[in-house]
Amino acid sequence: MLVFTQSTMPAEPSLPPFDHVRLATLNDLPRVATVAAAGFFWSPTFQFQRPYYAAHPEDTIASYFAEYQAAIHDPASVVIVAEDSWNEDERASVYEALRRISSSKPKMTSSGKVVVGVCSINLKPGSRRVGQFQTVDHVDPPERDAVQNMQQRDQCPKALEIYSKATAPAKTKYLAGQMRLSTLAVHPAYWRKGHATKLVSFVTRLADMDDLPVGVSAAPMGATVAAKAGFEEQEIIRIKRPHYHQKSSEFGTLAQPDGPAFGDVELWVGIRQPSSSPSEGSTTEADSPTTNSVPLYSSQSCICPPDDLLL
Repeated sequence: MLVFTQSTMPAEPSLPPFDHVRLATLNDLPRVATVAAAGFFWSPTFQFQRPYYAAHPEDTIASYFAEYQAAIHDPASVVIVAEDSWNEDERASVYEALRRISSSKPKMTSSGKVVVGVCSINLKPGSRRVGQFQTVDHVDPPERDAVQNMQQRDQCPKALEIYSKATAPAKTKYLAGQMRLSTLAVHPAYWRKGHATKLVSFVTRLADMDDLPVGVSAAPMGATVAAKAGFEEQEIIRIKRPHYHQKSSEFGTLAQPDGPAFGDVELWVGIRQPSSSPSEGSTTEADSPTTNSVPLYSSQSCICPPDDLLL
C-alpha cells in the first residue's frame, strides 16, 4: 500500500491570483440566485426558455439557486463571485416581477459588501484540479435551510426541447471534453464597473496555467465579451422563436412590458487557445452593459435550462 507522508504528499497545483473575486460559498446562494436572474433576464435565451418569468419569479430564483448549489458541490466545477459596495437603488435596475420578491436590502458579506457577479467553470474531465476548489469554507452547510421550490413554471418545456436539439450538435463538436466557461452574470445595477472582465480573467488565467483551451457558448452580447478575452468563433447557432410564444397560454402569462424584445435566438460558440503571455491585463478593462450579462452555455443537467449564461 502506498502511504504518503507530509513531505511526499502531491502538492496541489498553484492558482492564479483571485484579484477582486473569490470562491462562492453556500451562504452566497440566495444572493447569487438573485444576481443571476437579474442579469440573465437581458438574454434572448432567458426570454426563449423562461417565457412565464413574470408570473413565476420564485421559480426562476429557485432554479438558479439549485444550479449554483449543485455547481458548488461538484468537484469538477468552480463558482466564483465578485463583490461591490451596495447600491441602495439596485432594485430599480431589475425587472418588475423580480423586484416584487427581492429583499429591500441584501445580506452583506464579511467584507461589508454584496455579491454582484457570478461565474461558473466546468473543469476539463480528468483535470488535476478536480476537487481543488471544494474547501471546507465553501461546501459546509449554509447558515439556514434554504430549500427552494423547483416547480419550473417559468419555463416552457417545448422551448427547452427545441433549444436542446438545436444546440446539441455544436456542443458535442466543440465543447465536449473541454474546460468551459459555463455561466457569467452581473447584476445590472453594477454594470460598467469591470466585474465581468475580472471574473472572465480568472477563468482565462486558470486555463493558461494549465495550458488548456477553454470553450464557451454565448448570446450576441456575451460573444462580445468572449471575443475581447481571446475566444475565437467556431460556429453560430440560430434558433427560430416558437410560434406559440403568444401573450398567454395554458402555462401562464408571458413576458411583461419591461421585458426586452427578442426574436430568434443566436448562440456564438467560441474557443480560446492557451496563451503563453499573462492574461491579467484584461482585468483593467471597463465593462459595458453587454459585458455584464450575457448568456453562455452550461452543460449541467437540466436543473435549469442548459444555456442561461451571461458572459
